[in-house]
Amino acid sequence: MKRIQSCAVFGLAKNVGKTTVLNAMAERADRDRVRVGLVSVGVDGEKWDVWSLREKPPIQVPADGWVATAASLLEIEKGDWEWVEETGIHSPLGPVMIARARTTTTVKLAGVHRSRGVSEVLKRMDRLGVELALVDGAYDRKVAGDPWLTDTAVAVAGAVMGPSLDEVVKGVSHWWSVAGLPAATDPVLRQAGMKARTTGRLVGVRGEAIVPLPYPSLLMQGEEWQRELEREEWTGLAVPGALTESGLAMLLRSKRPLELILSDPTRCFVSRSGLRRWFRIGGQLGYLRPLRLRAWAVNPVSPDGYGLNPRSLCERIGEVVHPVPVVDVKREGWPYSVLRKEGETGAVDG
Repeated sequence: MKRIQSCAVFGLAKNVGKTTVLNAMAERADRDRVRVGLVSVGVDGEKWDVWSLREKPPIQVPADGWVATAASLLEIEKGDWEWVEETGIHSPLGPVMIARARTTTTVKLAGVHRSRGVSEVLKRMDRLGVELALVDGAYDRKVAGDPWLTDTAVAVAGAVMGPSLDEVVKGVSHWWSVAGLPAATDPVLRQAGMKARTTGRLVGVRGEAIVPLPYPSLLMQGEEWQRELEREEWTGLAVPGALTESGLAMLLRSKRPLELILSDPTRCFVSRSGLRRWFRIGGQLGYLRPLRLRAWAVNPVSPDGYGLNPRSLCERIGEVVHPVPVVDVKREGWPYSVLRKEGETGAVDG
């Protein structure tokens, strides 16, 4: 049996149009007779937005589609669902179940808040014969794009990010300049990165030597680590968790141009301006596993009532994120095959 394929869908802002993309991909999967499963890192599918009180599109599930959600959210009495199994994941809304839709219906997804839970759900869906799992990033859950969690991802940008084309493109450009950095290629640095990821400790690189360090992050025992940085001839550093603006500022103060490696872009929380200062002193930054995007989806209409030129939005964002394809799902639907072919990834690395 082929392993389940998975794709995360996450937005760069709230109300950006992510559910529309999720629905379009599920509809395409149904049309292609691909057994699809849906899971959310957070909560999605509510009728009303809890903050803006705007009406939201429901999450559509095709007949024979699978979902993982809190049992209390499945309306079993309507006869739309067949409960299949408990996942062992417990949430404030009750145990998380995997269920199969008897007919085309809608669902509210909730209860799986951690990456470990999503990974467990994907394994179970794989055993149940699901061919494609769509992982909904929900609000502010770009972690769903974690390349260690899913095979590919779709990023969603839209008019809600700003009232002008320039502002939306600027927002995409800022985010992509950090998240779209490529994989580190130096084999010694990559070995250090893997060691940092598995041990949860900083790992220094000194030429060809890999040196495990007793610090879990740049901010723990910062003064001690700074003294170490000043007396050793480090050429690289693997960071096990997040790289924050504060951590980068500490490295900038040392004025030592290290090659940094992070596990993946979801651990990078530095601004483009901070990163520019780092590059300016000769520092570098790469990922052990870069973001692997299937496409950028754009939504030219804002729920605030204004719209942007769809063609111009696609073209301008396409210039920023090239060679990742850009699609306006509202106008085109999901135009690509939902399953990659044998030997193809169907994604473009950052």
